[in-house]
Amino acid sequence: MRLARCTAADGRFAIVKRDLNMNRRRAQTLTAVALSAIVLASCRPKPSATIVPDPALMPLIPADTTILSGIRLTQLKQTPIYARLKQEGKLRQLDEFREKTGIDLNKDIWEVVFASNQKTGVALVRGQFTEGGIAGSGMEPRLERKGIRSFPYKGYTLSGDEGSAVAFLNSSVAIAGPAGSVRSVIDARDGSKGGPPKALLDRLSTIPSSNQVWLISTAPLQGSLPEGMQGPLGGLQKMPIDIREAVLTLDLTTGAKFQADIGSGDAKAAEKLGTAIQAAIGVGRLMTKADQPDMLRFYDGIQVTKHEAQISVAANVPEAVLENLIDKWHP
Repeated sequence: MRLARCTAADGRFAIVKRDLNMNRRRAQTLTAVALSAIVLASCRPKPSATIVPDPALMPLIPADTTILSGIRLTQLKQTPIYARLKQEGKLRQLDEFREKTGIDLNKDIWEVVFASNQKTGVALVRGQFTEGGIAGSGMEPRLERKGIRSFPYKGYTLSGDEGSAVAFLNSSVAIAGPAGSVRSVIDARDGSKGGPPKALLDRLSTIPSSNQVWLISTAPLQGSLPEGMQGPLGGLQKMPIDIREAVLTLDLTTGAKFQADIGSGDAKAAEKLGTAIQAAIGVGRLMTKADQPDMLRFYDGIQVTKHEAQISVAANVPEAVLENLIDKWHP
């Protein structure tokens, strides 16, 4: 009987030991899974802190581009001001773009990049134009544009006319602009000669990704302001201007945050440019009536700073003020 009791005790001990081993293995497994999840999460690419245009558009940017700008429509459509403007039918520029190119930016368009060499330019569009298919397959997107005609070029189809045409490289990439410029982009792409200049890329890498609209220019502007300008700048046409480069950004997440960093030839030229900008702001404020408090707050909120050959202009317009300003400009 004593042997039987020992045997039973040993059995219970074996069962307890087995359960402990199973629990230990489960704990080890859960720990391994948790550690793996942490490692995988840390290995995921983090959102870029600066703007990175769609990789499908980058090779299409002409190599002689001096002015590059972009609209990140996916992010822009998430802003309250965009939703309001769309609801009230005040996005006239998008309607004009559709009329000229046949592409409706209000639909499934993710990003638009505009490239110019000061003589001509193109718009590079990324989105979802069809459910599938590629250029030349008979499944190209159909443009909603009256009087449109199509003509082939190197296996692609240009739609429009010589003044304004669109070519779909595939179901999600389109080129819009003068037909000659569209052909040039296709030529450069086929010859692997596209891509923006390094100077523009370097400046692009400094723009925070919080901005939905941006512009970079390495096109020099020297002389005086164009004649015939209206508004506050009209009286400053003789003011000398020397601009070598500029970076402009706009963040419409809440209100409007505008930033312009402008480079002049030297500190003296920057001083003159800063004086011209401050004078324009001052004239605009003087012309604003007392019963327009939103406009007064707008002008008062503009800050101009100078550092050597650099001028920075910043404005932070609250959402309520921005909406009132839009109501006045687009009744």
